Amino acid sequence: HPKEFDLALHIAKFPEAIEDMLSQLAPSRITDFLYELSEKFNTFYVDCKVLGSDQEDSRLLLVEATALTMRQCFSLLGIKPVYKL
Repeated sequence: HPKEFDLALHIAKFPEAIEDMLSQLAPSRITDFLYELSEKFNTFYVDCKVLGSDQEDSRLLLVEATALTMRQCFSLLGIKPVYKL
């Protein structure tokens, strides 16, 4: 599905966002990346059934990769993530 590919491609660009942040001394590069990641994940989740789909395993891995990347972004920004609301 195109939304899966779009999300996975964005996650793959995380090292580039870190390099940009460090070379430009601009933490906003990570916040921009995180905002886009959130948008792409939301679009993916709305358009792609995860649980019970034929692609459940790969989609669950993509969900976990998104969560891990978000946690790393929060850590770089000095933000403690909230796991339950």
